[in-house]
Amino acid sequence: MNETKTQELFQVVEGMRPQIIEFLQRLIQIPSENPPGNYNEICDFLKQGLTELGFEVQVISVPDEMTHAAGLTTPRKNVVATLRGSGGGRNLIFNSHLDTVPAGDPEQWEYPPFSGAIADGRIYGRGATDSKGRLTSYIMSAVAVARSTISRKGDVIIAATCDEETGGILGAGYLNQNGHVHGDMVIVEGYSNHIVRAMAGVLQLQIVTDGIPAHAGYKWKGLNAVEKMAKVVQGLAQLQEELEREPSSIPGMKYTTVNVGTIRGGTKVNVVPATCEIEVDFRVIPEHSLDQIYNRVLSILQSLEQKDPTFKAKLIRITDFQTEPTITDESSPLIYELQEAVQEVTGRTLPVVGILAQSDTRWFIRNGIPGINFGPGTSENNIHGFNESMEIEDLIQTTKILAVLTKNIVS
Repeated sequence: MNETKTQELFQVVEGMRPQIIEFLQRLIQIPSENPPGNYNEICDFLKQGLTELGFEVQVISVPDEMTHAAGLTTPRKNVVATLRGSGGGRNLIFNSHLDTVPAGDPEQWEYPPFSGAIADGRIYGRGATDSKGRLTSYIMSAVAVARSTISRKGDVIIAATCDEETGGILGAGYLNQNGHVHGDMVIVEGYSNHIVRAMAGVLQLQIVTDGIPAHAGYKWKGLNAVEKMAKVVQGLAQLQEELEREPSSIPGMKYTTVNVGTIRGGTKVNVVPATCEIEVDFRVIPEHSLDQIYNRVLSILQSLEQKDPTFKAKLIRITDFQTEPTITDESSPLIYELQEAVQEVTGRTLPVVGILAQSDTRWFIRNGIPGINFGPGTSENNIHGFNESMEIEDLIQTTKILAVLTKNIVS
């Protein structure tokens, strides 16, 4: 009986193929670059489209005072759409974000970035994979189950959220913190060639060294802040070597990384620089905490102060975007059920890994909702680059997988 239902879903998804492709094309054709974050048109499109597909749709606007406090000049909106079951079953959430990174120079694209052009079995455009392709697959997998003869007890909830590319605070964060989304489990944007159960923590630090300005011809009268910072950078390089010897036990996560991302110092080439500043990004494996890494950096600075009485530095934690590592236990029933769905469709299972990145999964986990990352596309699809694309067969196959998962959870 289960095999019969699965075959029925395959047929339904294949019958929806033109609609699935067209839906993704239409999403791509609505620019939603962040910054600045223009969500009105895409939210209006989803409200109408999802209502026509049978969902109960809410467009939830973030209060103006919150957007103004965040220094944002455009409204923030999220879409929550629910496909109701008869009741008494498990409720499944699919979360994907509405915003994309900027398209960049359109002359560098083989096809216009907001065209949704089709060539060589792929759909091209900004957001084709990240994350409008995933949103399309999530929506259409739920619709496929609704169009089948399969009865549904649980609800399927689509949470299409803003601002993931800039931290998700007013997107998935706002929905979860204010009780706008409820469910037993969540699938969040991911790739089709593996299941992600763990994501790195993010710690970002600003380090400032102080010096004394002087004419370069009288350097001994000053104190060179850039040269002091060179010692800090060397210490951070040594810290990276230490961390490489402390690898994660989770496949794909490697080790905690240290990246000196920016450096600023001095005012003019013939002036001894009075200050130097760097910003450092750490991707933190689950075996470490943000505080542990912070304290290891602090100890580097303290050691430099002890060795050099003229060394002075400030360590500042950048709090706009920081999060502890996010992890779902490898024995989670959600992983098992997704693997079952993958097996039903493809005859194989997928690697279960961690990655040194973050997503909106953390907001749901903090809200007590178990979550993993999976969806159509792979890291080879030029995500965030020119000529971003989605392979059509990957989109269709992943929609079949997610339709089977939906059937197994909500029926």
